[in-house]
Amino acid sequence: MFRSLMNHINKIEYILNTNFTNIRIARIKDKIKAKLFSSLDFFSCLCNSSIRVIRVHVFVLSVLCILFSVSHAEEMLKTSKIKVGDKAPLTDSLKKPHEDGKAIVLFLLSNPMQCEKCEELSQLIKEETEKYKDSVVYIAKGGEDIRGAIDEETIQLKKLYGFVTVGQPWTFIIDREGILKKIFIGQISKEELNDAIKQAIEKKTSGGNVREFTFVVAEGNIELNGTKFSVWTYNGTVPGPEIRVKEGDTVRIKLQNKSAAKHGMFFHGLHVPPKVAMQEEVAVEPGYEYVYEFEAKPSGTHLYHCSYNMAEHLDRGLYGAFIVEAKDDGKFDKEFVYIIDDWNSKAAKGESHHGMGHPRDMMDSDITTINGKSITGSPVVMEVKVGERIRIRLANLGALPHALRLPEGFTITHMDSYPLPEPRKENSLTLLGGQRYDIVITPEKKGKLSFYHSINFPPSLSQKLAELSKSEHSHDETSPSVDPVRGTGTTVGAVPRTDLAKEDIAIIVEVKE
Repeated sequence: MFRSLMNHINKIEYILNTNFTNIRIARIKDKIKAKLFSSLDFFSCLCNSSIRVIRVHVFVLSVLCILFSVSHAEEMLKTSKIKVGDKAPLTDSLKKPHEDGKAIVLFLLSNPMQCEKCEELSQLIKEETEKYKDSVVYIAKGGEDIRGAIDEETIQLKKLYGFVTVGQPWTFIIDREGILKKIFIGQISKEELNDAIKQAIEKKTSGGNVREFTFVVAEGNIELNGTKFSVWTYNGTVPGPEIRVKEGDTVRIKLQNKSAAKHGMFFHGLHVPPKVAMQEEVAVEPGYEYVYEFEAKPSGTHLYHCSYNMAEHLDRGLYGAFIVEAKDDGKFDKEFVYIIDDWNSKAAKGESHHGMGHPRDMMDSDITTINGKSITGSPVVMEVKVGERIRIRLANLGALPHALRLPEGFTITHMDSYPLPEPRKENSLTLLGGQRYDIVITPEKKGKLSFYHSINFPPSLSQKLAELSKSEHSHDETSPSVDPVRGTGTTVGAVPRTDLAKEDIAIIVEVKE
């Protein structure tokens, strides 16, 4: 402590001797003695003590601290005005390397006399950035007096970044896209600096671009088969807007919650870092927003949806397609993305015991939609030409197992975003909840092709549902029961439901010359 105190005292002496018109310590002591003390005896006692030199210096230091705390309190209390993840403000010296596509290491220094190892730190940063000279530029800015900067640009940087001017230097790591990636205060280890620099340049060197999306959650309503459903929407639509990026892109998604309920985002099938995976479990409160950032991988057909109170929020429309295109993707003439969902009209009308999204009511869904539109009497229409190679991405975000059948057949290439070892020819498939398939068709002649839709419970699941209905829910008149053979749903004490096994045309492929 004594050594540290003496170092500060020496710095004050240096400042007084060099920066304030060569005023000597002796002259300051005389002024203080004349203005602040009416009794010379007290001052003499102070000076004649065995440690009077130390006491005088401490006294001078205290007076100076009071003076400077009054005139520079606001400056001393400043902290960084920008946060990690924000777009960094660029002054003239920063604009050029940014335009050249380089990351920036910005070293903001106040008074060199206030930092014991600033020269060593500056040299370390120079040496490390030199290793990445093709991708990174090092810019040091700072003043030579206690007030801080002496050039206009450094003054501007202080105002923009708001770093603490009295104390240790601040180091800002800005990536190639101009986004602040890291803030260091004071000393930095070589390992920390290298990790930060690599993070600032790795996205660009890997060939990925930064793709930014904003999703606003709000209340809304949709009408299906004459029934009005109260929903939540992403940007006003059900499903939400499609996200389409390239494999390796940096994805930055801002979720703004403008509804009265809590919400979040989950990225179904994507590999996300631990920070994003943890945040998927944390709800965004009404009126707040959060930014999710991760690298888009693996390629394939994925989904995004609400992560809070998931069953109800999925049932109310908070989902969408997330497509990651492969770097070596095959050639297709056209591509279609279809999300299948099922809706419970009784729950929407308040006629069920539990309400929308409750597991006990999910099996009673009676409306099937593709991309938010009911297929009853109004199938989806695809317009293609003879000989075109067509990719269809299918996903099921409902609770029921939806089956699609095309008599002419199709080729399955991917399941749950992963390519099959060997693509296989089929004429039907069943999508369970959350499942995705990529299929390919190549129409050979003019005309219409029809995809037929039905609900298809696997035999094992049908048996379990039937047993569960008989043993546990026979008292509940709205509980579903399923025929283990036909897979048709029935309501105990009511007329058997035959709509589940019935085939409807869900998609029509119009093939033209």
